[in-house]
Amino acid sequence: MQRKLTIFILILFSHFLALAQKVDEELAAQFLANKEYVKASDKYEKLLGSNPKSIYFYDNLLKSYIGLQDYNAAQKLIRKQIKRFEGNYYYAVDEGYLYQLQGLSEKANQTYQKLIQNLPLSEEKIFELARAFEKRKQLSLAIESFSKGRKNLKSEQLFANELAGLYLDLGDKKNFIEELLNSLIVSEQHLEEVEGLFQNNIETKEEYELLKSNLNKKLKQFPDKNCFQELMIWFHVQRSEYELASIYAKSLDKKYKEDGRRLLELGFLASSNERYDAAISIYKQVQNLGKEKPYYNYSKSSELEARTKKLVQGNYTNEDLLILENEYKLTINEMGINPINAATIKLLANLQAFHLRKYEEAIVNYQTILNMPRTDRYLQAQVKLELGDLYLLKNEIWESMLLYGQVDKDFLEEPIGQEAKFRNAKLSYFLGEFDWAKAQLDVLKTATTQLISNNAIELSLIIQDNTIDSNETEPLALFAKADLNLTQNNLVQAKSLLDSLQQLYPKSGLMDDIAYKRAEISMKMKNYEEAAKYFSAVFTEFGSDILGDNALYQLALIQQHKLNNKEEALKSYEKFIASYSSSFFLNDCNKQYRILRGDQIN
Repeated sequence: MQRKLTIFILILFSHFLALAQKVDEELAAQFLANKEYVKASDKYEKLLGSNPKSIYFYDNLLKSYIGLQDYNAAQKLIRKQIKRFEGNYYYAVDEGYLYQLQGLSEKANQTYQKLIQNLPLSEEKIFELARAFEKRKQLSLAIESFSKGRKNLKSEQLFANELAGLYLDLGDKKNFIEELLNSLIVSEQHLEEVEGLFQNNIETKEEYELLKSNLNKKLKQFPDKNCFQELMIWFHVQRSEYELASIYAKSLDKKYKEDGRRLLELGFLASSNERYDAAISIYKQVQNLGKEKPYYNYSKSSELEARTKKLVQGNYTNEDLLILENEYKLTINEMGINPINAATIKLLANLQAFHLRKYEEAIVNYQTILNMPRTDRYLQAQVKLELGDLYLLKNEIWESMLLYGQVDKDFLEEPIGQEAKFRNAKLSYFLGEFDWAKAQLDVLKTATTQLISNNAIELSLIIQDNTIDSNETEPLALFAKADLNLTQNNLVQAKSLLDSLQQLYPKSGLMDDIAYKRAEISMKMKNYEEAAKYFSAVFTEFGSDILGDNALYQLALIQQHKLNNKEEALKSYEKFIASYSSSFFLNDCNKQYRILRGDQIN
């Protein structure tokens, strides 16, 4: 019984001691934060005395002495710890650090250099010394320690990651690049991490050239290191030099017997970034591997898609479209009508529906896909959306609603389902069913995809602002009718309806929307100068309204890509960045601005 009581008393006593120490720690930290250095030093002396291994108590006691400018006490503390923990560089470096604080630079340097020159042949101790220097913001000395250690241990790639980080902190991009590449010689496993670091820290043309030069050296020195070929692909992609990237992609594809998969992925990337000529060239390389290869059909289909996108974005004739249509038909005949080639049939149907206006032929092709067994359900949903759009062009609105409704139901919480719901809501708006349309749009304000959410908010606000007076919805009904005609490519009719709206209701709250629609009509007519004037007017006169950021963004794109006026585009992007900090388009504006200014190559 007495033994149990003794144990209980000891446990209780230990508990009280721990509690007391915790209180002392909190008080000491508070005193130090309040710059009450006398009280702080008193507390930390006791705390360090009971736990001499604590770096935390030591650091804070040293801070207290330095705060008091009691350098003698600080020196005694440091030397006491050096004696206690012989060979610990964190204390040894602090002796030089204290000299430095007192303005004794020569003594500090002597102390530091002695430590570096007497480094043992131990990776662990070298690392410890460098980190001790880094702790005291002596980054150059940390670099010197790693470099000396590397020389002593006769390993040119040792500590490469650590050195890269230090050079980056110092803003030395040249050595940062060199050491980060050295780190891949040691281990290729963290290639993605290296790419991320270059992505975030290589910004100017000069830095890209520096990286290219160093990377070429490494390719020659280490031809068997695949990581440098991978990195060269990444490098050329950053500069949108896809055909150069394909040289290395082709080499790795052949080495790993990937039958064109790597090249195909590079082609997808080029096409998604609207580098269609490069994409077409890369897809042809995949086809040249042979018809029996597994990616031959994908490359044929993808090449046609890239050619279509390139054609419709530029100046083309109806004959150009017909030539392309014929090539689609030849390709489909070659590959056969089956679920594997359904995507190619969809591309043909899209060309026929939205560019050649061969509606009935397009419908047959879309229905062919929908009737195919084992066709990907997501592809079928895309087909239904496109077929719904086609029926809208034909003014068969109820057919459109049916197809959109099916996709909405089948993909309820997914982006494609939300897109279908948005299109159905827009149909209701076209028909003048404003209350129902707004109810659906309000649901989509929190859509998964930001673009759908943004579009839903904009259309909902147009309806809300123009149906406040339930007896005066005629202007919005007329505007919706013009919008429908624009969607159906009845451009003359759309323009006439907007003219009527402006004459009949000159005080309507739709003036900014009317100007924006006129700009969209001009864009479809490829009258880019006129479109730019309308977009400029929307921003100038209605910049604080919902369409202000859209108009300025579109104006900048026209100036950059259609009118080839880089200076004006740069000014428009600058205005956008200054005016619309929370806009959906901000990220792309920042990107395009950096490209035009020459900070970023893309």
